Amino acid sequence: MKKVLLIGANGSTSKEIIPRLLEQDDVKLTLFLRRASRMQDMQSDRVDVLEGDANRLAELTHAIRGQEIVISTLGGMDLDAKTANIARAMKDVGAPHLVVISAGGIYDELPEAFNAWDKGMVGQYRPINLKAAEIAEQSGLAYTILRPVWLTSKPTEAFQLTRKGETYKGTETSRASIGRFMADLVKDPQRYANQNLGISQPDTDGDRPAAYR
Repeated sequence: MKKVLLIGANGSTSKEIIPRLLEQDDVKLTLFLRRASRMQDMQSDRVDVLEGDANRLAELTHAIRGQEIVISTLGGMDLDAKTANIARAMKDVGAPHLVVISAGGIYDELPEAFNAWDKGMVGQYRPINLKAAEIAEQSGLAYTILRPVWLTSKPTEAFQLTRKGETYKGTETSRASIGRFMADLVKDPQRYANQNLGISQPDTDGDRPAAYR
C-alpha cells in the first residue's frame, strides 16, 4: 500500500483530492486536520483521520512517521513556517516525498497584464508563497511544488502545466484538476519528482479570471 498523508484535509481543495486518491486501491490515506470530528465519518480501513496542528512539530512528526508522500494544501500568511515544520518532520522520520501547493505569480511568471492584475489583488501573499516553495526546493527531500492561480469549483479535471522559468498559461485553476493531478502523482511519484509546476485550466487566457471580467 502507498501511504499518503494529506495535511489540511478539510479544505475545499483537499475535498477534491480525497476521492480521486481513493480511486486507487493501493492507497492508504491519512487525513490531518485541526478538528478531526469534522471528518470522522471518513475513518475506514483505508482512511485514518488524525487531529493536529501544522504549527506543532510533535503532532506533525507523529502523523508523518511511516508516510511515503506528504501533500500540503495549507495556505495563509504563515505558510512558510508551516512548510518548514513539515519538511523538518519529514527529514526527522525519513518520509521521502513532499508535495506543496504554492501559487502562480511568485516568480512574476504570469503574462504581463494578468500579472499586474493578480499582484494588485493578492500581491501581499507572494513573498510567503515564494518562501514556501524555496523551503521545499532546499529541503533535501524529493519535492513537487504546484502553482495554481485563481481557484474555481468547476468540475473539469483538464489541466495544463508550465515549468519553473516558463511563462504561465491561463488565469484559472479548478480544484478538480488539482485533485486529478495529485492522483496522477501518487500513481507515479517519480513522474513529477523535483519539479516546480504551474497548473491551470486550458483556454482561460486573458488579463484576469472570467469571474472578474
